[in-house]
Amino acid sequence: MTEIDPHLQNAVFGTPEVNPDEQHHYLGTFRERVYMTQRIDSLGNDRFQTIWKQILTDHADGVLLLNGVLDTEDLNPFMQLAQHQQVEFRLVSDPQLMKTDLGIVYTADHAVHVEQIEIEQVPEKEAPVAATPKAKKQSWFSKLF
Repeated sequence: MTEIDPHLQNAVFGTPEVNPDEQHHYLGTFRERVYMTQRIDSLGNDRFQTIWKQILTDHADGVLLLNGVLDTEDLNPFMQLAQHQQVEFRLVSDPQLMKTDLGIVYTADHAVHVEQIEIEQVPEKEAPVAATPKAKKQSWFSKLF
């Protein structure tokens, strides 16, 4: 069987993609570029807003990808947070990418290799413990006498 010219093959079958399933799951980006994700079913939980604010502050170079299938009521807090933190955000509405359970993906344009990317698995912050006052440190001269 003869091999088809690569140019013709791309015209007939489309340009080949690298890890298409991974890109479809993470709203068009690769897993290695993701800082944090949030599933659609946990979008109404307010406890994640402070975590998102901290992540957007720590990594201001990223892009917040928002699932275009969701209502604007669900996405408004995240769009306002991104504008307040001066972070770029995009509504992703490609039908091929809509088969994911993720509502929000915060991503970079380069590989960041973050191990823990699910915001639902981030432990809740414990209540801050009141700091005990520190004893005044003695000078070295007072220790001599």
